[in-house]
Amino acid sequence: MLLAWNAIAPEGGAFLRDKHGAYIPRNEIEEAIESALVFYRIKKDKALEAKVKKLILAANTRPKLRSLAKDIKKEVFARLPYDVTLPEKIYLPEDGIERVAIERFDFGKKEFVERSQKEVFKGEIDLQIEDIDKLRAPLLSYARGLAEYEHKELADTVLEPYIAALQNAIANEWEMTLRIGAWTATPYKGDLFFFWRIKEVREKLLRDFKLDILPKDISFIPKYKEFVGWCEYRND
Repeated sequence: MLLAWNAIAPEGGAFLRDKHGAYIPRNEIEEAIESALVFYRIKKDKALEAKVKKLILAANTRPKLRSLAKDIKKEVFARLPYDVTLPEKIYLPEDGIERVAIERFDFGKKEFVERSQKEVFKGEIDLQIEDIDKLRAPLLSYARGLAEYEHKELADTVLEPYIAALQNAIANEWEMTLRIGAWTATPYKGDLFFFWRIKEVREKLLRDFKLDILPKDISFIPKYKEFVGWCEYRND
């Protein structure tokens, strides 16, 4: 069972639909799992970290960060494959779908910079993910790291109490945490998140290419007073 405690938002203005109803495509769940696995596996495997770091430091032309994120995923999963079975489409109960205002909070400016209307889903999703138990540690590690980073960026803002409450839920209440859907406008989302810890990588990208590998903003729903996309998976 997937519990969207914080509403899931699609990349577009509305969810994809077919004759059976609205759904999330499989790749939305895969992205969430793979971001967590990249973060965790590079942190745990020093040889892999060195190999991926070498790949980035060798870049002599300005990389597209979305492409760089894909290259790193390919390297990680070639060395450490994973196997999780997911349906092609994850259908959403219609009574959990609503159109709401979403605001984008810019970490650099420390203010809301954009407001739009989107469909979102909040509630329970009937989803069974086989073999997800072996991903428990990576999912928790990534969720904690990402929420910690967001708390740092939201400190002394109107959103700080909400991120603090979320961190408590991740640490003490939820079984397995997934960050799903359009939770940031940063195109590579959290795929490069691990590398903010590696000084040489961070400095090279900033110095040589003026690129920042961290998420630059976060989506917030004023009606619910919550951030977008934080979900809990339970083996119920």
